Amino acid sequence: MKFYLDFDGVIAHSAIECINSAYAVWLKKNSNLFKNIDLTEKLNLKSKIIDCSIANRYLVVPPENYYCLIDAVFHEIAFGNSNLSTKSIHDLFVSKLNSISDQELNEFKHNFFSYRDKKFDSQSDSDWALENPPTPFISLFYKLINDNDIEITVISRKNYKAIEKWFKGTNLSVNKIYGNEALSEFNNNKFLLIEDIQRNNGNQKGIFIDDFISEFDSLGWQDINVITLAAGWGYNDLKDNTKQTLNIIKEYMNDLSN
Repeated sequence: MKFYLDFDGVIAHSAIECINSAYAVWLKKNSNLFKNIDLTEKLNLKSKIIDCSIANRYLVVPPENYYCLIDAVFHEIAFGNSNLSTKSIHDLFVSKLNSISDQELNEFKHNFFSYRDKKFDSQSDSDWALENPPTPFISLFYKLINDNDIEITVISRKNYKAIEKWFKGTNLSVNKIYGNEALSEFNNNKFLLIEDIQRNNGNQKGIFIDDFISEFDSLGWQDINVITLAAGWGYNDLKDNTKQTLNIIKEYMNDLSN
C-alpha cells in the first residue's frame, strides 16, 4: 500500500518558519516602507504581520504566494484597518496576486529558497526539525503503520532540500520525496505526478492526504486506484479530523491484511 502525503500542514507544522523566512525576504525588498518607523514600532509591526500571516497561511499554494500574503497583511495592519478580517485579507491577497508580475513572483521565489539554503548551512538537521515540529497526526500515523508493508511518498510544493533535512532531523523514514522541483515537471499538478507514479507501479492501492482541497479536483483518482483524504488539521478552515483519518487508514490496512 502506498501513501502520498503533503508536507506543510500535514506532516509538519511549518507555517511559523515559512512565514518568518518569507517576511525576511519580503522586508529586504520593501525596507523603504519602514524608513520613518522606530525600532520598537517596527518590531511590533513585524509581530502583528507574522501572527496574521500564519492565521491566513491557507491562502498560500505555491511558495511565491507568501509574498502576496505578507504584502496584503502589511497594508491592512500598517494603514490602521480596525476591521481586520479573514475576508479583507483574502480580498487584498487576491488583488495582489492578480496585479503582481510573474517576474516579481519568480524573483521572490528564487530569493526565498536562497535565504532558506543559507539557513540550512548554519542549522543542524535536528534544529531544522525543531523549527518545523511534526503534527500530532504524523506522530500517530507512524505508530499506526509500524512494521506494515507501507510505502510513504511525500508530494509537496516545498523544495526537496527542506523536506529531506526535516526527515533526517526527525529520524522518520520515507521512501520518496517529490518537492517543488519535481512538481514543476508536471505543470505543478499533484494529480499528474501521482498518476505517473501509479502507472509506473501497476496502480497499487494508494491514499493521498492533503490539506489543500482543490488538489482533489481531478476526476481520475479512482482510475489510478487512489483515494483522497482531506487533512482538517492542516492549513485550511476545516475541523481537525486527525482521529477520523487515522481510523480510515486503519480500516484500509485491515482490509489489505485480510
